[in-house]
Amino acid sequence: MYLRPIAAASNAVLESELRRLEVDESCLGIFLDKKDSFLLKIKGMLTPAANILKQTALSLGADVAVHRDVITGKVDCSDALFMGTRRQLGRVAVSLSGQPFGLAGFEKQIFTLLGNLENPPSSINLPKSALPLDRPVIMGVLNVTPDSFSDGGSYLEPSAAISRLEEMLNEGADIIDVGAESSRPGADAVSTDTQIERLNPVFEYLKTKDIHWSIDTTSPLVAERAIKAGASIINDVSGGKVPELWSLASRSGAAYVLMHSKGVPKTMQNDPQYDDFNEELYEFFRAKLDEINAIGLSVKKMLIDPGIGFGKRVHDNSLAIARLAELKAFGVPILVGASRKSFIGKLLGLEVGERLEASIAASVISYLNGASILRVHDVAEHRRALDAASLISKGGER
Repeated sequence: MYLRPIAAASNAVLESELRRLEVDESCLGIFLDKKDSFLLKIKGMLTPAANILKQTALSLGADVAVHRDVITGKVDCSDALFMGTRRQLGRVAVSLSGQPFGLAGFEKQIFTLLGNLENPPSSINLPKSALPLDRPVIMGVLNVTPDSFSDGGSYLEPSAAISRLEEMLNEGADIIDVGAESSRPGADAVSTDTQIERLNPVFEYLKTKDIHWSIDTTSPLVAERAIKAGASIINDVSGGKVPELWSLASRSGAAYVLMHSKGVPKTMQNDPQYDDFNEELYEFFRAKLDEINAIGLSVKKMLIDPGIGFGKRVHDNSLAIARLAELKAFGVPILVGASRKSFIGKLLGLEVGERLEASIAASVISYLNGASILRVHDVAEHRRALDAASLISKGGER
């Protein structure tokens, strides 16, 4: 049994969740009227536990949707969807403390989740210093590649790369994300030697700078070279498929970005399919964070990234951003890189060079839905827009 908050971005989202539960059709309209409640999905409850939960919630003014046959006992288990306020959920959790049928640990799970939702991380502990998250953190993209989707070849020469790096810092970037292997759809893998050859001049320059920067790679050797040159963050775009990168982060003290990806860049956009995209995204992070934490890398050194454009359809990418708040339940900083991505082009019929305003919109929505770090190409424009969004959302208070 595990918990997952549901961000009902629309009536269609809530109706889809209710139909997956197989609720009684006659109750569908009643539940849809509760879209603006705090929604929490409880996965894999035994039928007696689901009955106890529903009756307890009703007694405290909330409600719980369950499979239509829970009341008759014709099903052995059911998922459940709590609908109410966070305060009511807390009271339900206390009331269920010590109950049988798998409910004994329910109270602790509930209050851990509520704590993560209400008190997001205030900083990231990086080797050089802690990076505050009290305002939007801008991660500027530096592609030292000939074939990246938006600026391939522009910064392959060391002088151009260094000039662009300095420009992004002056424009307000908090982190520079450096990479030498394109992860665009259809891209071929690049050898470790080639990546290092492209990156060495940039590494030598970065050794002289007291800044936060990350290495965008799937290669443990490239990541190790970067850390020796001063990188603070390993931005793993493999989808968590390279355990050596977890171990390297644990040994070095670098932070680690776990990104969701389906497949590899060469083939990841060849008809990706999901039965329930947001469910699969959440389950990926739930399982991987536990797996990585088990090898000794603290969750306090991890970030998560939904992987916009990595093995996803247009509506998957849109749902990842619209329902991003669900991922706050893990209690780790969220990074989103939607800048100039192809889903924006497909939504609006725009070429890469025409996607600035839509990229900013995607970044602002991501920030308002819980992202702490935004990976962007156009630093100055995003800095102004995100700072404005932050100040306005806080009533003008800094």
